Amino acid sequence: MNQKNPYPDYIFGGINYPTKGARYHREHALGIHHFSFHQPNPAVTGEPILSWVCTSANHAFEKVIASYTLDDWKSTHYLEYQKANLQWDTVAWTWQRHWQASFPALQNGQVLRYRVYGTLPNGKKIYADNQATSVKKATQYAIWADPNPAPPEWSKTARVYQIFMDRFNRGDNKPWLQTENIHGIFGGDLRGITEKLDTIHDLGFNTLWLTPIFKTPSSHGYDTTDYETIDPRFGTKDDLKELIDTAHAKGMRVLLDFVANHASNRHPIFQRALADSQAPERDWFRWKRWPAYHTFAKVKAMPKLNLDFGSPAHAHLLKVAQEWLKFGVDGYRLDHANGPDRAFWVDFRRACREVKPDVWLLAEVVMPPDAQASYLGSFDGTLDFMTSQALRESFARHSWDIQELANYLQNYREQFPKDFSRGAFIDNHDMNRFLFTARGNQKALHAALSLLYLMPGQPIVYAGTEQDISQNMSIHEKGSQGFDECRHPMDWAKAETETAGLIRKMAAFREANPWLPDAEWKISEINTQKQWATFEVYSADKHIKVTIDLTPGAESVSF
Repeated sequence: MNQKNPYPDYIFGGINYPTKGARYHREHALGIHHFSFHQPNPAVTGEPILSWVCTSANHAFEKVIASYTLDDWKSTHYLEYQKANLQWDTVAWTWQRHWQASFPALQNGQVLRYRVYGTLPNGKKIYADNQATSVKKATQYAIWADPNPAPPEWSKTARVYQIFMDRFNRGDNKPWLQTENIHGIFGGDLRGITEKLDTIHDLGFNTLWLTPIFKTPSSHGYDTTDYETIDPRFGTKDDLKELIDTAHAKGMRVLLDFVANHASNRHPIFQRALADSQAPERDWFRWKRWPAYHTFAKVKAMPKLNLDFGSPAHAHLLKVAQEWLKFGVDGYRLDHANGPDRAFWVDFRRACREVKPDVWLLAEVVMPPDAQASYLGSFDGTLDFMTSQALRESFARHSWDIQELANYLQNYREQFPKDFSRGAFIDNHDMNRFLFTARGNQKALHAALSLLYLMPGQPIVYAGTEQDISQNMSIHEKGSQGFDECRHPMDWAKAETETAGLIRKMAAFREANPWLPDAEWKISEINTQKQWATFEVYSADKHIKVTIDLTPGAESVSF
């Protein structure tokens, strides 16, 4: 295979390529690291919790210690880790010492909060993961003995339709505000979604994911200025309530995009913090040396929130998350969830479950699979970027051959715990459209969609896929419009496409076969020369045979 494709993917920010991957590995190997690795995960009531830490030889750590609390830091206890095995790491070019310790067993619903640090001969402390040298800046961890750790039952059969708010539909049959400036505001709103619910439901979707609806200065909404207010251009609370009620009447659920890592630099609280070095609002954000501040992805318009336990931003976000759930929302897609410490997400999950026991929390963690799996217990699951890569590399770019795809499918179930949600997709609002990457190859698109709906993870389809929407240039290409290249507006005057019919057909098949999320995939026959493979897909007494053909220009998935 390995045919040259002019549209490379950077799904993992390039760390899936050797040079950046080696740099990522070194950054996560040198120093002292914990990454919340513990067993059992999630914690089981009454069972001790075995915890692991790794240190590298570039620091002469004498001891590794956890300071912990079972009463929200009213009292503090200490646990010393014991040396375990020593292992050589060629990529980091260092010896790595593994350490382990056992935390006491938790009671039902109890929360363990802790920090981990290593001590040097001069008495200096270095805290795990972020390598902080002060307790104030240390990475925070938390483990919750969740009495019901499994995701809500309804999420298991979710078929998710992702809507980019500004580009979907303008209600009351109003035309777009403008169509000339791809960076500008087009005018999509909540009423526009409600008016298209019959169309969405007819395609077989039972769950909506709305990109951020809160007050924002941007078209994308990932820079909030008020978490409690819907942006007026999207509508009102009454409009959202109408959408939720109409969706629920059709048996559909509604997820909101929740951005906890950062806000907008136009947020009033940030403006007050930036104007006065003594302002109490400073505690809401992460500062270098005031007025310099930490940001998301070096974007000055997106200051990073301070979500440490006890901070005002921590309390505020838990409060607003509960408010929207009480309002009727069914769950959240959690943006850049690897930004905040894991301890925040444990508290976030607890707060959400308190007001809505069947809430679904699906997180965006753009990290390698082992790092994603470590978030078990923090939320219900993560977006399946690995499956996205597998489908795009196999069908759109043809950089994976049938052996690599077959091996991935056969081992898919073992990659993550059974009760860890894996929302899978072929593209989204932050990557080149699949059809563009496949250079307009409809067969590749249809094959990838078919396989997406057959795999165990919840299928997520980006609005516009059913209309065969593409783009003009790669988001990575010099002179392009960046991410807005893959955010073109919907074309409601367009006749139904074959793709829409396929999505409807696959949704009906998945609905009629609710065992697919639990199915195992086993290779029964493979032809590496002709690039096809047949699989036995089974669960208990249910069974289908699936054949995948990766022949360029003749891609297909049959069953």
